[in-house]
Amino acid sequence: MKLSELDGIVFDMDGVIFDSEVIGLESWERLGKKYGLTNVHENAMKCIGRSTVDTMAILEAAYGDKVSIPELYDEAKAICADIIAERGLPLKSGARELLSYLKERDIKVGLASSTSYKGVIKNLKGAGLLDYFHVIIGGDMIKHSKPQPEIYLLACEKLGVRHEKTVAVEDSYNGIKAAYNAKMIPIMVPDLIAPTDEILSMVYKKMDSLDAVLEYFKA
Repeated sequence: MKLSELDGIVFDMDGVIFDSEVIGLESWERLGKKYGLTNVHENAMKCIGRSTVDTMAILEAAYGDKVSIPELYDEAKAICADIIAERGLPLKSGARELLSYLKERDIKVGLASSTSYKGVIKNLKGAGLLDYFHVIIGGDMIKHSKPQPEIYLLACEKLGVRHEKTVAVEDSYNGIKAAYNAKMIPIMVPDLIAPTDEILSMVYKKMDSLDAVLEYFKA
């Protein structure tokens, strides 16, 4: 597959552009210890690639009888903000280089994240990456989050590209399923979760990093 054969590329954000999933997990594990919640790591992993609404539903089912989930969610966000303020929000290796390469070649680039639009813009601005994206879709701009294809179909529509000629770069199971369901070309760059055989059957390529994605397109 060559860049010249593609209409465009759409990226997920958390775990793909930013090394942020580990920060989210750390915040939830801190809260688990604070409130004596069990299986926090496992339940937090279920939320990866999910919208805020879906995440709240997962947490409500697990801990709704023990704590106020809206308050817990707000506290988790505050902890994440504190960690980011202290350490910064790190980019994934190769992210800036890959985006620069695509921009130099006038490739249409979109972003489709389960994070809210406001949160996406804040993160991209903070990293100086906003100008690399022609279209940005946040999780609060759609009704049905990943693994449903709506977010990717909307991104392709706004980009003016054919979904079957557009790559989706994802790290999560739900993200890959969403791209697959949208009949796109899924490339998986795993973050915290290794792909299952089912997920591998849906991907066009699995690569270890965005550096590898860049080298693939250069080759």
